[in-house]
Formats: sequence, C-alpha cells, structure tokens
Amino acid sequence: MRKYLSLLLALATVLSLSMLAAVTVSADGIEKAANAIFVADSGDDNAAGTTPDAPVATLANAFSKLPNGGVIVLVGSVTIDKTEDHPRVMPAHEGVITLTSYYDGVDYRAKPYGTEPVTPRLNLRNGTQDLEFHGDIVMDYLRINVGVNEDAGTIMINAIITMNYHNLTVGEHIENCYEDANGVASDFDLDYSSQGSKGNSGRNCPPILFLGSSANTSDMPRDVGGETITGDYTVNIAGGAWQSVRIGDRDLENLNTLDCHVTLNITGGIFAFWTGLFHSSNLSVMCAAQAATTPNYVCDMTITGGTFYGEVCGFGKASTNSLGDALQQGTINMNILGGEWIRNFGVDNPPAGEYGGYAFAASMTLLFDGAKVNMKIDPSKMDLGVMDQFTVAGLDGVETTLEMVTESDKIGFFGLDLFFSETYLPLTQGAQPEETKVTETKAPETKATETKATETKDATGTKDATGTKDATGTKDATGTKPAEQTGEKTGIPAYVWAIVGVVVVAAVVAAVLLIGKKNKAKE
Repeated sequence: MRKYLSLLLALATVLSLSMLAAVTVSADGIEKAANAIFVADSGDDNAAGTTPDAPVATLANAFSKLPNGGVIVLVGSVTIDKTEDHPRVMPAHEGVITLTSYYDGVDYRAKPYGTEPVTPRLNLRNGTQDLEFHGDIVMDYLRINVGVNEDAGTIMINAIITMNYHNLTVGEHIENCYEDANGVASDFDLDYSSQGSKGNSGRNCPPILFLGSSANTSDMPRDVGGETITGDYTVNIAGGAWQSVRIGDRDLENLNTLDCHVTLNITGGIFAFWTGLFHSSNLSVMCAAQAATTPNYVCDMTITGGTFYGEVCGFGKASTNSLGDALQQGTINMNILGGEWIRNFGVDNPPAGEYGGYAFAASMTLLFDGAKVNMKIDPSKMDLGVMDQFTVAGLDGVETTLEMVTESDKIGFFGLDLFFSETYLPLTQGAQPEETKVTETKAPETKATETKATETKDATGTKDATGTKDATGTKDATGTKPAEQTGEKTGIPAYVWAIVGVVVVAAVVAAVLLIGKKNKAKE
C-alpha cells in the first residue's frame, strides 16, 4: 500500500510540474525560464549574459548561447544592421527561443539600459537586408523599431524578418516605433492608409514577415534555393504592425517548391500594404508567395482579428519582376471570420469609418494547374465600417469556392477575368463590378486532404543530397506548436489544469487508501 501511495504521489507531483511548465506568458510578461540570456548594444560579448546587469552585446551571441532554446531578454536597444558589429543572421537552434523585454515580472521597456539613450527595442536598421532566424521563434512584450536613416532622411523601409521555414508566434504585446538612434521619432506621415509625405510611404514602414527565405541581401545570391520544403509549419500572429506576411520566399531565381502544410492564424495586428486594385504584387497577406507549390501543398489561413489595410490573397506574388513566376498547385483554405477591413476597392484614402476591404483567390500573372482556393467568409463578425462592403474574387484557372457563414447583401463580387469557377456564384468573364446579394446556397466542401511528403531531413537539420528540407524542432504531429512553445493564451490556463490534475490524483489516492482500509478490516 505504501508503495502504491508513493507512486501516486510522485505521479501527482510530475503532473503538476509538467502542467505548470506550460505557462510561459502572464500578466507580468514572460515567466522565468531555466535558460535566459540578456542582451543590449552596450553590453559585452565576453560576458556570460545570464544577468540583466551584464548582458551580451549582440543578438547573434545570445542565440549562440541557447542551442536548445530558451529566452532572450532585450534589456537595451539591440541593433541589426549591415555591419559585422550587429550580425543579422542568427545561429541555428533546436527548441523554441522567445524574444522579450518583459521578463520574470520586470518590464525593461520602462527605462533605458545604462547609458543608452533609448528604451529596449529590436532596432532594425538593416534596410532591405533581412534578419534571419533558423529555429522556432516566439516574440512578445517587445518593441520593434524601424530606424530613421539619418543620411537619406527617410525611414528604413522594407525591413525584413525571415523564418527560413520554422514556426513563428507573434504575441499581442508587440509595439512598433520609428525612431533614430537617439530615440527621436520620425516626423513623416505614417498613416498606413496613405502614401505618406516627404516621399515616404507610410504603409511601407512596418517590417515584412516571410516564412521562407530572402535573396534580397548582399551575401546571398539570387540563384540560391531550389529546395523542396516538406513538413508542417505554424505561423500565429496576434499583434504588431507588418507591411505584409508572406508564406514563401523573396526574389529567389532558383525557386523553392512548397510541398508542405502551413497553418496561418491571425487574431490581431496591423497589415498595412495595399495596391488599390486587384494587382499582381505587394499584398498584405499571401498564403503562397514566390515559390512553386505541389498538389500536396495546403495552407489553412484563419483570420479572426486584426486590422487590414490591403488585400488578402491565396496564391500571391510578391514582386512585379519575373522572379516568382512558378507553377501553382495545391489547396489554400481562406477562412475570413473577423477583422477590421479598412480599404474598399477604388477608394484611395477613405474617410474614417468608410472602408470595406477585399480578398481574392490568386494573383493574375501566375501559372496554375489544379490549384484550389476555398473561401469561407462570415460578414457578421467582420468590421466593415459604414460602407459595409467586402469584395471577393476568384480567378480564371483556379478552382474557387465560396461559403457564406451568414447571409449578407454587403459582399461585393468582381467580374472581369476574376470569377468563381464553381457553380455557387459563377460570374461572366468581362462583366463589370457589381454588388450581388448572396443566397444561403453553399458550395460543396472541396477542402483537400493533406498528403505529406516523406521527410528526408535528419534531426541535426542537415539537408540530404536531394536538397529536400523538413521541419525540425519541437512541432507536434499536427504541425501546431504546443502551448508551452507558442506562448499562446488560448483555452483554460495551464495552472488551472495543474490544480485539476492534483485534485484528480488526490482523489485516486484517497480511493486506494479507502479500499486498502476496507480490505484490512475484512482480514
């Protein structure tokens, strides 16, 4: 009996600790972790970096100290630029690394570190060179500054963050700022709905997020790439301002091929870029961008929040040049079930409250063979402003279906050569744009079953001779990161589960003791 009791108590302890370990985000920022490295520009790369009073000096050095994951705490300004003093390529790592400035109950954003003139932030001064991550990343309670270029007198536009096909979670506590090295804010017009003033486009200012890679750098030739990307990837975005989010690459002549499953969840944040028409490039959100896709490719995008100034596109193209012209296959499931949609087609700078927004299946200049886009839209949960119109369009050559969760006459449909090829809402090629009342007729479900390619990447992350790349790290079988890695605050808090677990185990212990006592009495 004592043996059983000891085992049950041990089980209760392990269960409680494992559940509590899942709590990574709280009202006091990121919780204390076993491995944490502190970093600031004015730190010292010869330091251990394990205390806030003795940080390392570069983000790359901080990453090198956490090969198996952990927390990196920005206690000062941490600069990424084109110089060797502030490397932009982070070392590869296993596990998850969290970037934050609010750690273990201390909000380091409250004041500058040491003699630094600015409060802690990730200071992107890399222009069109990307900040490269090579492992799963969480960002929360973090300032991201796109610096002012004092020499040119402009914002450093097109700051880029690339994930090189790893998981990413962006928390809701991301702040954007646009300041020079001394913390002086830009006096440019940063209205995301306008072109801006002084030759600066406000909507170009926030960073761009890529799931894949970028050749728009000085040390990476455009002819890299050519890999087949397999595995499961998850991108969760709950905050921050972004010029655009692209599931794919940028400017790779030797195109990568997506043979993977991507889950894109958008619950918040600002997505700034728009073109003002159904265009072929530079869109707010693209579920496939500048990469080939196979019949096995699946992207499940779900939008339940956020503010969108531009288009949301299934198969997209991120450049007006020839790069990215690749055969598009596979299936994209676009679930638009919320969000605030700022711009309406043909309205350059709409007055406050007068906005609509639009989404379409694919860019016009791509090549398609069996590509499918399944749209699911719920107008009742979308903030469309006083204009109350959201415009959607399919594309000739792309099998497109539309399901309206609630009946609405506030959804507009475009004809031209953009139309739905299924029987649900067929539009005639060459027709003029018109607002159409949607009936309750639903399109049949055509969501593709995910077929995964055989994984050919080993645990070390080394690609084999075929050039096939696969997901690494700690993703589960579904491709969705566990709560302890993503830092998401969804569902019942982990500590509640821990308490429930302890109570359940205690009840089992009591029952066993009672049975033992009854057996002893019978004896």
